[in-house]
Amino acid sequence: MQHRHTQGRFSRKRIVNAVQLTLLALPLSLITLPLSQIAQAAEQQASNARQYQIPAGSLSRVLSQFAAEAGIALSVDGALTAGRQSAGLQGRYTVNAGLAALLANTGLEAATLGDGGYTLRKAEAHPQPSSKAEQLPEVKVSAAAEQESPTGPAKGYVAKRSLTATKTDTAVIESPQSIAVVTREQMDMQNVQSVSDALRYTAGVMAEANGPDPRADTISIRGFDATGRDQYRDGLRSYAFNNQGGTVVEPYGLERIEVLRGPSSILYGQGGAGGLINLVSKRPTDRPLHELQLTLGSYDNKQLAGDFGGLLTEDGTWSYRLTGLVRDSQTQVDYVTDDRTFIAPALTWRPNDNTSLTILTDYQKIDRGQGYQAWPRIGTRYSSAYGKVSTSRFLGEPGLDKYQQERYSMGYQFEHIFNDTFTFRQNLRYQRMQTDSISTYLTGLRADQRTANRAVGGYDEHVDNLALDNHMQAKWSHGMFEHTLLVGLDNQRMENSVRRTAGSAGTLDIYEPVYGATAINLVENAHFDQKLRQNGLYIQDQIKMDKAWVATLGGRKDWARMETDNLRNPAASSEQRDTAETWRAGLVYLASNGLAPYASYTESFLPVIGTTFAGTAFAPETGKQYEVGVRYQPQGSNSMMTVSLFDLRRQNVTTQDTNHANYQVQQGEVQSRGIEVEYKTTLDTISLVSSYAYTLPEVTKSNNVTAQGIVIEGKEPKNVPRHVATLWADYRLPASFLAGASISVGLRYIGSSYGDDGNTFKVPSYTLVDAAMHYDLAGLGEQWKGWRVALNASNLFDKEYVATCGYSGDACKWGYRRNVIGTLTYSW
Repeated sequence: MQHRHTQGRFSRKRIVNAVQLTLLALPLSLITLPLSQIAQAAEQQASNARQYQIPAGSLSRVLSQFAAEAGIALSVDGALTAGRQSAGLQGRYTVNAGLAALLANTGLEAATLGDGGYTLRKAEAHPQPSSKAEQLPEVKVSAAAEQESPTGPAKGYVAKRSLTATKTDTAVIESPQSIAVVTREQMDMQNVQSVSDALRYTAGVMAEANGPDPRADTISIRGFDATGRDQYRDGLRSYAFNNQGGTVVEPYGLERIEVLRGPSSILYGQGGAGGLINLVSKRPTDRPLHELQLTLGSYDNKQLAGDFGGLLTEDGTWSYRLTGLVRDSQTQVDYVTDDRTFIAPALTWRPNDNTSLTILTDYQKIDRGQGYQAWPRIGTRYSSAYGKVSTSRFLGEPGLDKYQQERYSMGYQFEHIFNDTFTFRQNLRYQRMQTDSISTYLTGLRADQRTANRAVGGYDEHVDNLALDNHMQAKWSHGMFEHTLLVGLDNQRMENSVRRTAGSAGTLDIYEPVYGATAINLVENAHFDQKLRQNGLYIQDQIKMDKAWVATLGGRKDWARMETDNLRNPAASSEQRDTAETWRAGLVYLASNGLAPYASYTESFLPVIGTTFAGTAFAPETGKQYEVGVRYQPQGSNSMMTVSLFDLRRQNVTTQDTNHANYQVQQGEVQSRGIEVEYKTTLDTISLVSSYAYTLPEVTKSNNVTAQGIVIEGKEPKNVPRHVATLWADYRLPASFLAGASISVGLRYIGSSYGDDGNTFKVPSYTLVDAAMHYDLAGLGEQWKGWRVALNASNLFDKEYVATCGYSGDACKWGYRRNVIGTLTYSW
């Protein structure tokens, strides 16, 4: 069959000239002061001193605790402190004097950074002072950059380092692929209730298109679904084979959420073309952490949460983190609840500066009234003769419908530094998940425009998942070249047992419902076990040339085996084996003015279960992306801008076999092209998050034809808006007006999209307004120190809108209505 290749309607000539900021710096001048002024300065320094009681231990741990108590930013290269011990610090010291005391006889010295933070370096040789009076602690000025932990808290809304894009501790600006990071502070300011909430303001991501669906965070990236298989926890895949076996991860237990846009199989194995989401867990802390939080909100939401951490031993060998949450809540849909229990203990063992083992565990229980809600298009997108269907209308059966899930997870992250060159890491997670779900759902609307035909389906699913990732990192330099080489071997074992039931649920008047009128009898219609075995071998080299160019090259080989054991029809059991090679290449230029243009090519693969009419197993789907862009991060600032253009293709998509009914062939292709702009900054009084995405999706190859006879090829995939723009601004009020208070406003514009594969109608665009107020009660007096209150509202003006269409029975989904949440937090 001939396939026409539609010419791109997306012009490649785009404005990518970003507004450049002019940085001004005041010159430093050395002024010799009279003795009287020196005395005054010394007196002022003494007044800034504070009391410390830091126990002896490893130098890195002692410095970390000192920085936390002193309230300073201190970046430390682990290679410098490795193997060194400290006697601790007892007494009253200024910051400079404390650092000098801690670093005495270590061969290291402190240096200040341009933004007021500190870093460590090897001590330079200094002439011996001629008298004791001259022995003053010296802190030199340095232009070194502040370094944060890629798995720890970031400063404000801007994260500068990440593991997700490369599996190494790499500056975001050096990544060859577009990446977005949602920090803990941003999640707290927006008071997110789900991972989807947290990604509302991220460019290229549609996070809430599925409406209020509790089964999983329904997310798409660059026009492609990333709901299940493309969600990771601490770098390890954590998903099931079916949507009922997906899970919603509690965001209160996360330190950050990272989105890697585009194919990513080079490091993570099988996955979709759009990208992946990596959820980074909260980890044990060296500094004391105590937080209790009470939340009350719309739909009778009541929630209690707590977060605790710190050292378990004085020498810092053991530290812990305990995070938990209990929620009792209704939702905007009648008879549907949102009850949740979550607890996540974590423990870190650090016997020395070269070795660490962090154990991460969590338990989560979800109890919802139902797992699926969709309403007729006539009554949502279009008014019927009886008006719009209520956004709270429940189309299921109270007392029958349910969604209950329990999940246990336990894993560890191990690291050992052999020397300045070699580091070994091993990450493991085991997860067990049990889901029991029954949903009564729409199958069609009758001609009277008010009577809904319904069916009912049940899922009893049990998932066991074990993921393991080993890799060796080698760092060395020669001449103008610096290498970070990564060689890894990962493995995943997943077993999934599913029992499905189905039945007829009778009809329901969607405007005046009467429940329980029809007896429902569920009958088993499927029972099968599935097993996945995947092994992957990967290699990556990050090469920095003359400290200005960063080339990233990588390749991977995967072996995957999928077994399906059909317990109702053993003859239908199957086994499929797939292999794939994927590649990535990228280049970044680091300009001295903070600009970093980049270009990359990357691939993905995803096994497809099934066979053609001839019995040939389907080949894996593949994803290929070309991306160019530029980042802008002014030196010394807490800002980041990213502009990216991409051309992404998903290939080997299954389509109808026009010669054999009920069979499929792999002749489909979907292309997504676009531009994304994202800007984040955290200043003294204002923080901003803004984004814009223009996405042009197209089905470039397909045999599929709709029931109305419309050819799909050349159409746009449904529910992918071309334009999405967001803005969140947080303003801290002047202390003279109201110390400790801030106000926030958010705007979200979601453009129109097609509601079906034939592009016969559109889902209209909509604009939502979010708002928040925060107040640190310490502004009322010292007795209120540690108390904070917040009031957050999403969809402030309670706009009624359709989020998505194209579901069973020609159905659409209402979007989220107004949700107001008040939070009281006490930290000590």
